[in-house]
Amino acid sequence: MRSATALIFLAGLAATGCAVDLAADERALHELWDEFERAFNAGDAIAAAKLYAKDSDRIGSDGVKVSGREEIEKKYAAMLAHRTADPSSKPFDATIEVRLLHPDVALLDGSWRGVRAGKPVRGFFTLTATKQYGRWLIAAGRDRGVVVE
Repeated sequence: MRSATALIFLAGLAATGCAVDLAADERALHELWDEFERAFNAGDAIAAAKLYAKDSDRIGSDGVKVSGREEIEKKYAAMLAHRTADPSSKPFDATIEVRLLHPDVALLDGSWRGVRAGKPVRGFFTLTATKQYGRWLIAAGRDRGVVVE
């Protein structure tokens, strides 16, 4: 009975045009994150900011909110310059979990470990991503804190 109900549900989704390739979207979201991480580790604020939607916003670990791709780029440029000046800094490597909320909205919850000023640190973040014109972009970013270990 359960499988018949599930089949009817999936058939209904397909008939309404709501069928979604969840695996493809999840892969695309992981690729979005991988692209961000490469740009960040390369110190490329422009490439990192281009992964944000034009009307996006971001709240950093300092609690300051910036809005729009241009302001996000400036904030990343300052952060990456500071990071480059720290000889103990190591490449950023985060673990993320993807949760699709809607066919065109997803949450990415992440955690990372690193070194700042020679001390081990870890942090947490949440991104909201939206699918715009067939491509996933970051719509909002929220740093949820940095902990010195």
